Formats: sequence, C-alpha cells, structure tokens
Amino acid sequence: MNYAISYVSTADINLTSEQIDEVLKWSENWNNSHHIKGLLIYSDGNFLQVIEGEKEIILRLFEGIKKDARHHNIIKIFGKEIESESFDDYKSDFLSEHRKYDEETLGRYLNNIQTLDQGSQKVVQTMLNAFVN
Repeated sequence: MNYAISYVSTADINLTSEQIDEVLKWSENWNNSHHIKGLLIYSDGNFLQVIEGEKEIILRLFEGIKKDARHHNIIKIFGKEIESESFDDYKSDFLSEHRKYDEETLGRYLNNIQTLDQGSQKVVQTMLNAFVN
C-alpha cells in the first residue's frame, strides 16, 4: 500500500546554513536509498516536505521526523493512501532570498503532484508557491 505525508515545520533558530544543507543532502541520499520518493524544501526558516512510499515505512519515518529537534511546529498537511507515487525520486533543495526557483523547476515539482487528489494537489501547490515566491 502506497502512502503519502506532507508537512511544514519551523527550523530551529540555531541551525546554520551548512547544517541545513547537510540535512537536505542526508535526507535526499537516505530516502533515495530506501525507495522513498518526494520533496524537501527549506526556505526562510521553514521546511516543506512530501514523502511517499510503502505505508509502514512512511509512518515510521514520520514518527522519527516529529522527534527531530532540528525543527518544531510541525503541521501535518495530509497523510493518506495513494494509488501511485507522484514523484520519480526524492529531491531536496535550499531556497534563500538570493536563490529562488525558476519557473521550469517549479513546473516539474507541480507536475509531480498530479497523481494526488485535487484537494491535496491544491494544498501542495499553494505551499510550493509560498516557498518559492
């Protein structure tokens, strides 16, 4: 059974840019090696993540994410069974006031969410737009 969870959270105020970059790279490598697909973006002190894969693995991963002291104020946007995965792999990115997404990159991420139901697509699209603009 495939399952997807999306959430936003606030990064710990003491995290440095280097530590955030390490979190992003580690997450991308670990998730790809464990067949977890999705997206993790950091921007302006906040994380946005979508994870999808086998239900038991995703639920266990999210329990660990909630215990991670590097962020707080975790707001689960959705958690639901999905028929097929939206993402081809797992990507992470660091956005700042000096580095924003170009429209092509944003379009690729928005295209990936097409297999989610309409309500979830709208929520993720709104969150992605907030993170990249």
